Parts: sequence; structure tokens; C-alpha cells
Amino acid sequence: MDCTFGELLRGHRIARSLTQEQLAERARLSPKAISALERGERRRPYPHTVAALADALELEAAERAVLVRSVPHPAATGPDAAHRSPAPHAGCLPVPAGSVIGRGDQRAAVAALLTSAHQRMVTLTGPGGVGKTTLALAAAADAGVAFPGGVVMVELASVARADAVVPAIATALGLPTANIDTADALVPYVRGRRLLLVLDNLEHVLECGPQLATLVAGCRDLVVLATSRAPLRVRAEREVRVAPLDPASAVQMFQERALAAGAVLGGDHRTTSAVAALCERADGLPLALELAASAAALLGPATLLERLDVIPMAGPQDLPHRQRSMAATLRWSLDLLPADARLLLARLSVCRGAFSLAAAEEVGGADPSVVLPALTDLVRHALVTRVDDVEGTERFRLLEPVRQFAADLLEPGERDEARFALARAVLGTARALHDDLRGSGQVPALRLLDADFGNVRVTVDHLLDHGAADEAAELLWCLALHLMIRGHSSEARLWAERIHSFPMSDLARARLLVAWAGVLLLADPQDAHRVSQEGVAVARHAGNDDLAADALLLAAASALFVADESTTQRLSDEALQAARTDGDPWRVTQALLAVGQSAAAGRPGEAARTLRAAEASARRTGLSFETGAILTARAILAERQKDYATAAALLAEAVGLAATIRNSWTLPYILSALAGVAVQLGEFEAGARLFGAWASYAAEHAVVADHPVTLDLVQRDLSEARSGLGEIAFEAEFRIGRETTMNDVVELAQAIECRAGGRGLTTRQNSRCGLPLVAPTPPSARS
Repeated sequence: MDCTFGELLRGHRIARSLTQEQLAERARLSPKAISALERGERRRPYPHTVAALADALELEAAERAVLVRSVPHPAATGPDAAHRSPAPHAGCLPVPAGSVIGRGDQRAAVAALLTSAHQRMVTLTGPGGVGKTTLALAAAADAGVAFPGGVVMVELASVARADAVVPAIATALGLPTANIDTADALVPYVRGRRLLLVLDNLEHVLECGPQLATLVAGCRDLVVLATSRAPLRVRAEREVRVAPLDPASAVQMFQERALAAGAVLGGDHRTTSAVAALCERADGLPLALELAASAAALLGPATLLERLDVIPMAGPQDLPHRQRSMAATLRWSLDLLPADARLLLARLSVCRGAFSLAAAEEVGGADPSVVLPALTDLVRHALVTRVDDVEGTERFRLLEPVRQFAADLLEPGERDEARFALARAVLGTARALHDDLRGSGQVPALRLLDADFGNVRVTVDHLLDHGAADEAAELLWCLALHLMIRGHSSEARLWAERIHSFPMSDLARARLLVAWAGVLLLADPQDAHRVSQEGVAVARHAGNDDLAADALLLAAASALFVADESTTQRLSDEALQAARTDGDPWRVTQALLAVGQSAAAGRPGEAARTLRAAEASARRTGLSFETGAILTARAILAERQKDYATAAALLAEAVGLAATIRNSWTLPYILSALAGVAVQLGEFEAGARLFGAWASYAAEHAVVADHPVTLDLVQRDLSEARSGLGEIAFEAEFRIGRETTMNDVVELAQAIECRAGGRGLTTRQNSRCGLPLVAPTPPSARS
């Protein structure tokens, strides 16, 4: 039986007569981390952690390879699987449903292509339902050990346009899509990372081929594995055709899936003959076999075969034979359903990605007492798949081949009706969650909106295609905070520009300007200031004091970047007065933060009092994102007063909150402040790494790198880190920092907090905080 990573690690450590503390000191890790790895509490250490341990243990090449191979692949499961969180920059590879049947040779061949020195772009092509995704997942899992930078799955079924493919890749890599809308913009963040991208369902966005070719050409360590019904037709591409299963494998798959669906298959000649005939009719397509097996579990193979005799098998003549068989199989499955289920399936085809039961009821266009049984029938017949719940809300999705088939069942008028119904559902969800985003329900609301984002994209396009600008503006306004926190500001800015060109009511225009200023705030503060001031005027003209107050908050926030101190103070005070008049806790919190930041440079006492009041308001209201922003502002004040223990504690909590809510918007400001604290504690290596992460995240998220409040501190701390380490060592640590994950940042923040609280401890005691401690160099000796 193969040893686990923890068992191997413990064996190597004992063989070298090392304690956990001694190994931790050699590897620059904490003893707690070594203990967790050996006990199996941490089953998937990062590649750089494995490398550090192998170096510390002085492993031979063969021993090192065995240790690397013992790390479970991201798709692995285990008792602690439910408690693991994926690293923001290393997506989790899904596990294929059921065993992979009949693909052994091709699976090995694809894995070999992915790890070859000369093949950088592989596309699996074939008809819908042939098993391209299953083969891609299996081959990627086999090849995963060759990609220390990660294997990242990007599902593109919900991406409606080719120009959205690159932003979708950026999001999957943990790089929110702000200003990353072309391959040239993405290359700097991927270059140098040995990474495998699995791009699933490209057939509807084939025009992205040149962009993918540019990405591959600019990143020599990147390999792309795509699935598509048709090749991308670019020179870098190696096409691999995925054929239907051979007869023996088809029968094996049918039997496995039928047994899983609860069928009891006899071994008599009538049953085995019927199964063989059904597999032949299914033409070896795995999806068709899955559907046939599910139906056979209800009717029996022989009865089902008799039913097939009256089902037309010929599809459109301009489609391949296998596609005609797929269409026939899906139609046969559809005809086994009641009329209500058939109609619901067709209408659900307008959904992209997962949808909730409430959305299904809205899109279904019928009484809920009719929709729920129909949806149950679709789930039972494997035409709709139940996926993981989100915040206790059930979620479903149509497999993409099924969705595309079902879409052809709708007449144009019915399709528009279903899309408007989906738009009502999406807008209803956005309205319901708008207040939650600004209150104690902020984190659940963010997760629910994440799950619906594919349908949000469809809805925006549909509303604008039909000139429904008021509704589109309202949707953008409801979702603005989600879009900002989650790093979708680039896409949101495009939406705002499109909406702006339509005529709309004053109320809708005010909503649009508020949302637009928000998504511009950290990317283009000058433009945000202009748009927010226009928003104040339009909102007041519309007689909407709430929107005017929101626009005023954004004007004050953007003034911190672009206006003089007196203007910033005036707008901040005006925003606070408006917020207190209104009494909305979210506005009061935001206004207090703006006032505190405006006072930070010249009135530290006032700033400290105001920010404490802001923090109390944020915590009382349950605002995680705002609490993190206020903690950061307080930490910067503490750093100016040389109270590094307080600053480190505040920033450690801010980093933890950012990780919990996946805040990518204001993270660079947290990182630059944390880097400064590390430098002032003499931890120049940690500071340099954090500055590398700061620079990387600021570029990735398209935010202004230096906040005016911290500009002088950042410049001072950068200079001291360079002096403390020397230019060569600083650049080396800075480069490492650019690859730092969010999990790494959390651990580093906790270590810095520990270091700041124990400045009088010995080097050995401080090493238990997890920092690679470097003795501070006296200023006179720095060069």
C-alpha cells in the first residue's frame, strides 16, 4: 500500500534524527505546519512547501519524486475533503461522474501530449455528449504532477461571447477580470507558471482561438487542454478526435449506469440482446447511454427498446450521424416525459450555468405545483442535474448538450418569453439581495450571486437587446457591491457603458451613475469622481435622497485620490451628514470611513476616533468587507505611530476577512500595509514577498497601486526593504511574492502578528511564528 505524504514526511524526518522543530527551522515553516502535515490534517501542501521540505531533508532525486507523487491531486477525495478550501490561484479539478470506461489508450495518449515538450495546445473534438469533458478531466488528472503551478478547470458554457473567454480564464485563476480582457493583458500573470488550463465547452466561442494562441505563445510554461465540437483552427493547436465508445465499452457503461439508477438487469438472452440493441441505437455516445440507462431503470431494457421502434431516429441531414443519433436519443428521452416536463426542459434551456428552484418556477411560466413535479421528472431522467446547494438554496443545471438540444425546441417567441422570465428571476434575486449586501447577510449574498453570475450575464445582454435600459440599470445598481468585491469591475464597466447609451428614466440614470462610479472607483478614480458628482445631481433632480447619498459617498471616496485636502474633507463631512440624516447603517459606516481617511494625514487623533466609530458601526451591522477596510485604515494610523503590534493584529484580521469573503478589490492596500509592518519589524524577506504580492494583486485587479494616504509609507518601506536585503535578494523575494496565494498571505499575516507581539523573544521562539526570520541589519551597515 502506498504511503501518504504525511507518512513519508515523518519517515524521512525520523531517519535523519530530526525533531519537528528542527525540520521546521530548516524548511522555514512552523512546527505546527509540520505536525499538521504528518498527521494528515493538511493533505495537499503547496508545491513550494514540498520543495522546501525536500531541500531541508536533503532528499535524493528518487526520494523527492516519490514525495511529490504522494501529494493528492486536487480532485482527490477523503474524510477532510468537505473542509478544504481551494487555493484562490489553483482551481479544483472536478471528479468525473462515474468511472471512466473505454478510454484507457486515448487517456494515456492525451496525458502524454500534455506533458510533452513540444505540444502546448490540445483540443478534444467530437459531437455533444461523446465524453470530451470526462476524457479531459481524466487526462488532466494523470498529467497533473507535471504542473506544479496547478491544473485549473474553466467551464465556458455560461460565457456567451468569445471576448468574455479571457476574463473567464482570469476569474478561474483567481485574477478578477478588471482590465484583463485580452490575452496580452493576461500573459504577465501566467508567464513563468507551469500551469495546465482545461477549457471546457468552447464550441460556441470559437472566435477566441487567436486569443488563446496569443496566450500560449506568450507563456512557454502554459499548456491548454480544450474541449469543443469543432477545432479552433489555430496553428498551435493539436486536434484529438474523441470517438464514441466501442460496443463492449458501451455495454459496460450502460450496465454500470443502469445499476447506479437502481435497475436490476437480468442475464437472460432477451435482456442482454435489448441492452446491446439500445447501445447500438445510442451510437456509443456516453450521454445517450446515460439517458438510456436511466430510462431502462424505470421501464426495463426490452420495453424501452420496443418504445424506440416508433421514435424517428434521423436528425437534420447537415449534422454528423452521431449528432443525429444524439438528437434522436434526447428526443426519445423527452417523449417519455409528461408534457409539463417537456415544456419546462425547453424553457430552462435559456439558463446558463446553475439555477435555483425559484428561478425554475419563474422560467417555467406555470403554477409551482406544476413546475416542481416536472422538474423532479427531469432530474430523475438525468436531463437536469442537481448540483451543490448554495447557502441552503438548491441548485440545478442542464448539461450543455441537453441544453442546446432543448433550446432547439423553442420557437423564437417562446424563447423571448422564457428569457424575459429568467430576467425577472435574476432581477428579483438581485433586488432581494441588495440590502443583504449592505448588512449582516453580506457573505451569503455574495455566494448566492456568485452562483447566479452566468444567468446575470445572459440577463444583461437580453435586456439591452430589447432596449430595457431601466431594468438593466437597476440590475447593475443592485449588484454593484458584489461586482466590485468579486473583481468583476471590468465587465461591469462595459455593461455600464452599453446601458448609458440608451434612453432611460431619471431614476434609472441615477442608479446607473452610482453603480458606474463604484466599479470605476479604484480603477479610474478621476472618472469615478466625475461620474459620482453627476450622479449626485441626477439623483437630486429625480428626488431620490438615498441615491444622492450613495453618490455623495462615492464622490467623497474618489476625492481621496484626486482632490485636495479641503475638498476631500468637505465632501466627506457632507456625506456623513447625509448618512446620519438618513440613518442607514451602511451609509453611516461608509461615511465614517471616508471622514477618518480624509483626516488621517493631518488630524490623526480625529482620524483614530472616527475610524473606531466606523469599526463599531460595521461590526454592529455585520459588514465583513467594510470591517476589513476600516481595520486597514486603523492599521495605517498605528504604523505611523510606530505601534506595530496593533497594526499587525489589525491587518491579520483584515487579511482573514478578505480571504473569507474573497475580497479582491481592496486587498492590495491591505498587502502594502502588511508589508510595511514586516519591514519595520526587520522582517525584510517577508516584507519583500508581501510587496511582490501587493504589486501583483494591484495589477491583476486593476486598482491604483498607491493610495494617497499610504503613498509615503509605501515608498519608505520599499526603500528600507531593498536596503535591508540588497537589490539581488530583494528582487528574488519580490518575484516569489508575485506567486503568493491567498492562503500564503493569511499564514504570513498571522506570523507577522505573532512576531510583532513577541519582539523580545529568542530567534528559536520567533521561528515558531512561521516567519523566515532575518536578523535586522543596522542602518549604518545597509547599502
